[in-house]
Parts: sequence; structure tokens; C-alpha cells
Amino acid sequence: MDKNFSIQIENQRIEIARNNNTLGNAGMWPSVNVGATQSLSRTEINNPASFLSSGNIKGSSLNPTVGVGWTLFNGFNVRISKDKLDFLERQSVGNAQVVVENSIQSIILAYYTALLEEERLSVFKRTLKLSSDRYEYGKLRGQIGTAVTFDILQDKSAYLTDSSNYILQIQNFNNAVRNLNLLMGVDVDETYELTDSLNVTPQKFDRDDLFARMTSNNSNLKNQYLNQEVFKRDVLLAKSSMYPIVSLNLNGSRNQQVQDLSSAVFASGQTGDSGIKSSTLNYTAGITLNFTLFNGGKIRTQLENARVNEQISLIQVSELKASLKNNLISNFDQYNLRSSLLSIAKENVETATLNLQMATDRYRNGTISSFDYRDIQINYLTSSLNYLQAIFNVIETETELLRLTGGLSAAYD
Repeated sequence: MDKNFSIQIENQRIEIARNNNTLGNAGMWPSVNVGATQSLSRTEINNPASFLSSGNIKGSSLNPTVGVGWTLFNGFNVRISKDKLDFLERQSVGNAQVVVENSIQSIILAYYTALLEEERLSVFKRTLKLSSDRYEYGKLRGQIGTAVTFDILQDKSAYLTDSSNYILQIQNFNNAVRNLNLLMGVDVDETYELTDSLNVTPQKFDRDDLFARMTSNNSNLKNQYLNQEVFKRDVLLAKSSMYPIVSLNLNGSRNQQVQDLSSAVFASGQTGDSGIKSSTLNYTAGITLNFTLFNGGKIRTQLENARVNEQISLIQVSELKASLKNNLISNFDQYNLRSSLLSIAKENVETATLNLQMATDRYRNGTISSFDYRDIQINYLTSSLNYLQAIFNVIETETELLRLTGGLSAAYD
């Protein structure tokens, strides 16, 4: 199961949801920004009327800054956002649970499909053995003059047909195993010895009990409830925009300058100093209050849309409940029907097997023709395949009932 590709993808999505579910993403903590600006300058002087008559002035400045912004109040946005992130993480886990259940169902059915194809292969093998024996027996009768060529050709045709069916069934079995490997995320050429037999004992389910379990445990329904909670938080977030925003702002900066006047000539003929330093230090602190009085009705529109989405989520819950109930009733009825058909198919294959045994003796005694024997053989083949399919059908429907009632992952945990 751990190698299943769909499950691996959902586990990565859970990791993303967990990474997002932090107080920082909810806006709890302040933001701190630092920066620095450095500049260089050079001024050429050629003005006899100025106190600096000629030369040049070189200068440099460094201005580091730091700023802190912290939202102290924004209409409980932080708490609501954190709640929403919690529900989104739970929803991601719930989505993964749905994928796990679907993957378990697919793997179970793929495994039983492989068993089904293997059992079918055994039936075709037994039928081929009967056709081979009949063909060899017909050739022997032809050699001693008790069988005509037409009958021998009919026996040969039946043998070749059963040989083709057997070869095709080998391919069907190999394809079923490869599909099982794909779902389990292992190499498609992996082979197994399937030790289980294709068998099932039908259970007596109570429809009301199944419905109660589905209402409480169905993973899709649980996820829809979580989705509803997310939309409720969206309504609260839209309401929070109507509150004022109180922010704390802290800023600090230092401006440090250096001027080089060694290449500058004063009017008196003297040169300046090689470096004159100066610095200023600034601090600011303030509290900002923002309140949106009017923005064209955008906040009201966002709130109304959030409420509409919440109503949509309620409708989706009702729709999902109705759909799940319909699926449950349909599968419940189908399970009972398939259980009844299984009993009929079992009795039919037992009758066909006994009939084949009796026909084999009668064919060798010459009391029935080759055509009649072939008809009985085909009836055995058909009833055997129908019985195997009836077993698989019951398993398939039972697995679907387990998935709908949320018991699939618990049953195969």
C-alpha cells in the first residue's frame, strides 16, 4: 500500500497542508525588515566667486534601516485564519483517507480478479484435458474402425477450440497480475503464487444498520462536513474586514556620511581636511488605526458571496447524503440479488459436474453421441465460469458496501 502512487501523492499533499498550518501563515507574528543603502559622490568645483574656488569634493554615505510591523488587532482575523488552516489540514487528511479507501478497494478487486482468472484457467485446463482425451479416444476408435472421419474431425475442432481458449486465458491471468502489481506500485513483472481460493460466504446485512454506519463513518461525507466548516470560516473572515485594524510600527535608521575635502581649494588658497564625518540616528514608533468607511461596497459583496458559498456547501452535504443513500440501497439490493444468484450458480455447476461425469462414461460406452457429449461439456464450462463470476460479483458488491459504510480501511488495516 505504501508504494501505491495515488497514496504517495496524497501524503505529499498532507505535508503541504501541515506546512501551511502555522501561526505565521495566520498572521500572528510581526514582520521585520532590514535594509541598507550606500552611495558615493564626487563634486567638481570651478567657481572663483565661491569660498571653495576649485578642486573636487568626494563623499560617501551609509544608511542602514530596520522596520518592524505588527498587526495588533484585525477583527480576530488571526484566530479565524488559524482555525481555517486547521480544517484545511484535516480536510487534506480526509482526502487522503478517501484515496486510501479507493486504493484498498481497487487492490482487493484486482487481487480477486487475478484469483478469478486463475480459477478460470483451471476450468479451461480441465475442459482442454477432456477435449484432448476425447480426441485421442476418437482417433483410437478410427484406427479400429468404430468411428467415422467426420466424428474425429469434430473432436479435433473441439480440441483446437479449447486449446485456443486456454492460451487466451493464460494471457488474461497475466494481465490481471500485472494490473495488481501496478496498483501496489511494484514491478509489473512481479509474479506470485496465489494460495487463496476464490470463495465467499454471503452475509446477512441489515439495511438500517448499514445506513447508520454510512452516516457516521463515510469518508466522503466527513470531508464534506469539513469543507462546510472551511466556508463558515470564510464568512467570519469576510466579517472581520468590517473591524478596524490596529498596527504597531517601529522604525530605526542611521545615516553616516564622510566627505573628503583634501582636493578642494578654498578662496584663501588653503585645502580642506581629508575626511569630515557626520552621522544621524533616527527612531520612530507609532500605532496606526485603519478603518474602512467606504470602498464601493466590496466588503459587503465579499460577505454576501461567502454566505452564498456556505449555503452551497450545505446543499452539497444534502446532495451527497442523498447520493450515498441511493448507492447504499442499490448495492444492498444488488448484494442480496447476487447472493441468490450465487446459490443458483453453485447448484447449477454441481449438476453440470455430475452430468459431465455420467456423460463421460456413457460416451465411452457409446450410449451418447459425440455431439451430445460436446454439448454437455460446453454446459459444464459455461456453468463453471458463471459460478466463478457469481462469487466475484458477491465479493465486489460486499467490498463496495464496506467502502460506503467506512469500514474498508478498518477491515484491511
